[in-house]
Amino acid sequence: MAMKTVKTQKYRTRKRAKRTRKKLKKAALSVFAEKSVDAATIEEITEKADVGKGTLYQHFTDKEEMVVTLVEDAVDHLIERIRSYDSPPKILEDMLEHLLNAHYAFSVDSREQFLLLFQGKLLLKLESDTLDELEEPYLRYLGEIEDQVSAYLSPRIDPLKIRRLACAVAGFVFGFLSFAMIGMTPDEVESSIEPLRRTFVRSLCTFLGR
Repeated sequence: MAMKTVKTQKYRTRKRAKRTRKKLKKAALSVFAEKSVDAATIEEITEKADVGKGTLYQHFTDKEEMVVTLVEDAVDHLIERIRSYDSPPKILEDMLEHLLNAHYAFSVDSREQFLLLFQGKLLLKLESDTLDELEEPYLRYLGEIEDQVSAYLSPRIDPLKIRRLACAVAGFVFGFLSFAMIGMTPDEVESSIEPLRRTFVRSLCTFLGR
């Protein structure tokens, strides 16, 4: 009987810790999206999560670890979006359209993750040596775009060219949608991006020699 009680207590402790970690991640994502990673403080995160600083440090070493964890979550979610379609696109143009549509849906349905993932100052950290762990999820994201596009290219082309295309897709999405979110309704954003999307897809196909 005592053994069962101990197991029950451990289960409840793990469950409580999981809830607390989830609450901290949600609070941090909200603060990072609102104020930027650099401007956000541990105190603001714990206040929003309604926990003490000591509790936060039981789950995360520092703010940087929280950033990496949240970026990994956002990349996982975006890749899930990219891989989700009713039926696989038949031609390259359809795949490129799908990639842009997936990013747009991600920006609408997961706005805070989008703002974190494509945050200007956060991207600049990739050029420094202060947060090496941050590079991996972004490389995984670019690699996913490359894999999706490569399946429609025969014969294969220079991998560097595909990497440039992946960066172009990310840049287009970040550049347009980040500013479109200012003062535009979702319907206005969607109608505005449509002609640009078609032109951009044609440009990408030309870039790939297709």
